[in-house]
Amino acid sequence: MKELLILYVANLILDYPLQGTFLAEFKAKNNYILFVHCAIWAFGLSVVLIPFGLFAWWKVTMLLFGHIAIDYWKCRGLYKKWNIKDWTSLYIDQLLHVVQVMLCMI
Repeated sequence: MKELLILYVANLILDYPLQGTFLAEFKAKNNYILFVHCAIWAFGLSVVLIPFGLFAWWKVTMLLFGHIAIDYWKCRGLYKKWNIKDWTSLYIDQLLHVVQVMLCMI
């Protein structure tokens, strides 16, 4: 349970404050910037997995490409096709990232 809490906090830190204003603004407009944001998050979480003996390359891949898909959906407004509100999309985004973090516990 301790590992999950630490991974969750790492998720929050890597997805918000370490992203910065530039990445937050331009990831919605530029695929490379979106990739950079997601890579920072995925590799950052992967580093946190190492001390717990949970690191595996498939997890890095799942974290990276899952984050790209989730953030692409949110940042490009694709959720609006389903009549989902902006704030709700943020909660869905974070819920899906938490699911990713939980999959790392396997």
